[in-house]
Amino acid sequence: MPTHSSAARGGKGRSLWVRIPISVVLLMLAISSLWLGMSIPSYFRSVSPLVLEAAADGTASLDKQAVDHLQSGRPGLAQPLMEVFNSARRRGTDSKWDASMAGLLQEHPYYRWSGGPAPFFEEFLKQADFLNDKESAVIPTLLPPEHRRQLLGFLQQSPSQKVHQILKTRSLGGWKRFYPVYSTSGHPLEATILTAALLEQSASFSNEIRDGLVQAATLAVEGQAGAVDELEAYYISILSLGRHADWLQLKTLVLSLETREQLLFAAQTVQDDSSNLAILLAAYLNADSPSAVNQYLRQHGDRGREGLVTALGMGEGAVESLLEFNKPLYQPPGFWRSLPSIVTNGQEQLKTFAELFPHVALTCRVFAFGLCGFFLVGIARTLILGRHPPPAHERRFLINLDSMVGAVLVTLLVWVLIEPGLLDFRPNEEGRLEIKLAQIGPTDPLQSTESALETMIDQVTILVLLLFFILQLLVFIFGLIKIFEIRRQTVSPEKKLHLMDNEENLFDLGLYVGLGGTVLSLILVVLNIVDASLMAAYASTLFGIIFVAILKVGFVRPSRRQLIMETK
Repeated sequence: MPTHSSAARGGKGRSLWVRIPISVVLLMLAISSLWLGMSIPSYFRSVSPLVLEAAADGTASLDKQAVDHLQSGRPGLAQPLMEVFNSARRRGTDSKWDASMAGLLQEHPYYRWSGGPAPFFEEFLKQADFLNDKESAVIPTLLPPEHRRQLLGFLQQSPSQKVHQILKTRSLGGWKRFYPVYSTSGHPLEATILTAALLEQSASFSNEIRDGLVQAATLAVEGQAGAVDELEAYYISILSLGRHADWLQLKTLVLSLETREQLLFAAQTVQDDSSNLAILLAAYLNADSPSAVNQYLRQHGDRGREGLVTALGMGEGAVESLLEFNKPLYQPPGFWRSLPSIVTNGQEQLKTFAELFPHVALTCRVFAFGLCGFFLVGIARTLILGRHPPPAHERRFLINLDSMVGAVLVTLLVWVLIEPGLLDFRPNEEGRLEIKLAQIGPTDPLQSTESALETMIDQVTILVLLLFFILQLLVFIFGLIKIFEIRRQTVSPEKKLHLMDNEENLFDLGLYVGLGGTVLSLILVVLNIVDASLMAAYASTLFGIIFVAILKVGFVRPSRRQLIMETK
């Protein structure tokens, strides 16, 4: 009698004409959820340019700042700001701008080297005999001996004891990267010392940088061991910046820096690429803290530089938002351009929401993708299982399990496709700057190679672990489906027990897959085909053991016990 009732219940299902409309409705809901998720420009490991556009709305743009500096007679600040703006917008210079700049320099010719009003420095320039129109940076301007003698005479009249303490370091020897001032090749060091003294005379150093520089100079003059190395780091930083910046640019840049580490980082950045000078100037003038700019560039490297230039091209608000997110700029995959315009239009509508409520927007996007997976599983359940639906208690369990798994898998799949950098884990290289700048020791090529290898190993290991986990999850779900299929059969409990015994190898499939994945991974590692770690290889077997144990103890054993109890 129970068997007949079960048969009647198992044989009763929805007709094809009922299942098709339900599937269509579920498909429309899945597409709507997918569209909603794609229309929210929020990402885990990157920030969308649309979000930066929303943040920049109503804030001062870089070209307007450049015009304001030019009208105020500060071409040294106006020119780099306009260069960054044109680079971000990928456009050439404007003829009207060039005419305004040329007119200002014609009216005030010494602004070419001073960068703007600077009475003390301009007084020195008026007595200089060898000014080069094509070279406006501070250090090259001070290289002629006559210029250095003139500036030294000015500085020796300073009432500041700290300026005199810096000038005393001209007599020092024992430099590692400089030739002493008294040697025939000591003009770069003397020009750097004079620049440092001039910066101190104009009160351009922060308290921490000034105290550290003067203390290092005092200890070095007194002959304390290691003080020259410390002082040399300061001078190399000033030399690196002064080789590419005019006086106002150098003064503004140094005045923005608060600590010795920030000075070292700015110098190293400009030393690596002289075009970074304009980017740093623009970023420091548009950010609340230079440390945030330095930290962002240090952490994200070239992608951080690209994102910072893009944000600078949008406006002050975009820079602040980028630093607050502390993520590189989003780089869409190749298929993104082929998506229908309705998706991009949706992102335009929701970019302000994503900027104002980033965590809420990210949660909504995950939930939307999860709903898409839930509805897709519902379609499969309607078309495949709708003809012979399982009993109520089993149906409830299956709906909860496969819907959750489907939602997670679809969310992971879609997110990896739309955000390729999601699994890109890079080691933090913070702390290498000072060693590289001061040249305390030679760069170890083996260390850089190992660092790059660790980056690749981390990324590949995460990918392999994710692959093994999803594979074992699919095998586990397949085993669950087989268990419930046997329990729905309209045969006697004895035959169901025999059918369960017959599927024993299937229930152990997770172990076979896990061992196979481990062996295959080890072979690929030995042959240097894949740089995955051994942890990823052994995790395959571990996943197999865990999933098989859950399947057998949690589902196979209770099902057999129930069938044994039903056997007469």
